[in-house]
Amino acid sequence: MQLSQYFKLEEFEYSDTARAYGIDNSIPASLIPNIVRLHDNVLYPLRKLIGHPVVITSGYRCPELNNKVGGVATSQHANGQAADITVTGQSNMAVFNWIRKNCEFDQLILEQVGGTQWVHVSYNFDHNRKQCLSYDGRSYKSI
Repeated sequence: MQLSQYFKLEEFEYSDTARAYGIDNSIPASLIPNIVRLHDNVLYPLRKLIGHPVVITSGYRCPELNNKVGGVATSQHANGQAADITVTGQSNMAVFNWIRKNCEFDQLILEQVGGTQWVHVSYNFDHNRKQCLSYDGRSYKSI
């Protein structure tokens, strides 16, 4: 399903972990509106205005996948409300700051675990906290 000229629904379902373990990570129809809201309010504007491809490294996570990757039970990934992203040709800090300044969001987290860094962003239709954090694999800090 094509969400826009830049994104397909399948990008939110793809997971190397799901593929490796044979986990069906298909998004339930009831959660597609959450994916569309995240797309429309954060990812599409980011892609359109920055002009570089946005790579979704983790989008929707079914319960089995969420458990396999060590996600918390309340993860917004499990509701189709969150995505971990990188942007080709842009630093993660620049992406973080652009979203912070230009988008409505619930949580925005600059994450770095080991040598890998990405931006986690979530959008909650009912209530967006505009919470900005960093995570180093051990603890979260407000930034």
